[in-house]
Amino acid sequence: MKNYISACGFPLQKIGDIPVPRLILGHLPFVGESYQGSAKNREYITRFSDTQNTVKILRIAVEKYGLTVTAAGVSPNSQLTSLFLEAIREIERLADTEIAVIPCIQIPLTIHGKSVDTYRRWLTYYEIERQIVGDMILDKYLEDPVLQCRRGWKAKFKETLHHSKPYGRRELKDLQIDFESLESETTILEDFKILFAELGSETDFLAITDRLDLLETLVDSLRNRYGDRVLLGVHHAGVTIPKLENSEIKFDGYVTPINSMGVMMFPNRDSAEEAIRAAKKPIIAIKPLAGGRIKPEEALEHVYKEMGIDLCMIGVGSEREAEEDFSIAHKILKKHKE
Repeated sequence: MKNYISACGFPLQKIGDIPVPRLILGHLPFVGESYQGSAKNREYITRFSDTQNTVKILRIAVEKYGLTVTAAGVSPNSQLTSLFLEAIREIERLADTEIAVIPCIQIPLTIHGKSVDTYRRWLTYYEIERQIVGDMILDKYLEDPVLQCRRGWKAKFKETLHHSKPYGRRELKDLQIDFESLESETTILEDFKILFAELGSETDFLAITDRLDLLETLVDSLRNRYGDRVLLGVHHAGVTIPKLENSEIKFDGYVTPINSMGVMMFPNRDSAEEAIRAAKKPIIAIKPLAGGRIKPEEALEHVYKEMGIDLCMIGVGSEREAEEDFSIAHKILKKHKE
């Protein structure tokens, strides 16, 4: 079996001492997330409930373009997550090629034994970021197109804003990570080639609320398990990255949204880009197409050329999208190399 490096058709960039293709395959379409609304999500769920549809796209990625690293989820109770991992195994067999995986691991957070409430978590972000960029941030929270794809997002956030409170200092003192749940979820990754473990966007919550002690404990735990290779997922780059840059946490890089629309870049595009440009650790750009709202060539030119980011992750929901996006990425990366 060819290893992921020798079979790779894209230029490689090292994170630490680990070679990583400059283009990485995103996994969210395969698990039913389009960032384009419930109708498109249902289309993806139907399509990728048949593993062979996933395998067809993976064959294009691996055999035609040499795309040999993919993101993945770790939810063992998600049928689509399990089917996607099965498809990776199948394409490894068919293409006789190792596929390296970057799993995104959600951090199970609890306060007083109960899971942290999603909307109060976002309200906490909002109140802290409002102090930085002002009241105009409310429009950003309510109108961000990816957030609006969450069912009832705008109404629920407004309700939380008017009838709830951000998490306070006493509650945050009792914030804990459910390591037992985390251990149970990550067992699904056994026997896969894990390139890095990526901690999900709860990283923002731990950083923004100054619970870096918990984040450091978790990162150290994952470093011991996955061979010192941990990335941090960040959606509030303008606030979170400076905090992490000034911390003593030993991690390898960031995974964060970068796109010309500023979608899911908080507190706003300008502050996020400023923090991204100043970061000393490697960055993998996600959401470059803003959930299909930016054309692939424009999106990838922005990431690779305008922002000067070495690594990018994109998801595709069809064979046509795979052909278009991967060929454009090849062309852009070849041009920039020259």
